[in-house]
Amino acid sequence: MQQYFVKGELALGESVMLDAMQLHHIQHVLRMREGDQICLADASSQLFVAELKQHKDTFCAVVREQLPSCTPVVEIILAAALIKGERWDFLCQKCTELGVSIIQPLMTKRCVVKLKDSDIAKKTIRWNRIAQEACEQCRRSDLVQIMAPCTLKELVQQEAELKLLAYEHADQVSERMFDIIKAYPNVKKIICVIGPEGGFCEEEAVYLQAHGFLSVSLGARILRAETAAISIVNLLSSLYNS
Repeated sequence: MQQYFVKGELALGESVMLDAMQLHHIQHVLRMREGDQICLADASSQLFVAELKQHKDTFCAVVREQLPSCTPVVEIILAAALIKGERWDFLCQKCTELGVSIIQPLMTKRCVVKLKDSDIAKKTIRWNRIAQEACEQCRRSDLVQIMAPCTLKELVQQEAELKLLAYEHADQVSERMFDIIKAYPNVKKIICVIGPEGGFCEEEAVYLQAHGFLSVSLGARILRAETAAISIVNLLSSLYNS
């Protein structure tokens, strides 16, 4: 069943007017008809089944049934250094599917991607569109936010009960990741940090560690940045939000 996000809170029996892009997708891509059903997620992260009804030359949606919500219990913030084009899009899409709550792009010393200030707003809108489409595809009731890029100095000002740094030169073996997680069984917010293609500079890793980030290893192999991001989000989501 196709899902769409709508503004405001929904109630059973309510008629909802969809936006132009949603209506275009329903009419001209999916070629749906009156009586067909869609899924709607509202501003309070609740899911509903709605039935399409003819409204003039288009459709409205009548809310018929509420579905169980699947909002994550633990908020997972992925702070990932910017990587090139399609690889970044892939990271955003797959981490959204796996349960991340917020993706915070990072600007680090070894980032190949350099954004102009004039491009940031346009890029952020595009990234959030990718995340929304991924949320709709995997039937998430909550929207993932992708923030404007920030620096490490700005990142360390954010608070969380557990802060993790996936660092290729971490002293711990991969099992240490589980040891750390066992020590934090009841957290509500986690920040996990992933470096760029060339990894973090040593001084960046030291800086993060000095601000409470625990270095963890994702195994014996050096992972690509997007693989590392997907791996840690999947692990955290499986352990905390399954």
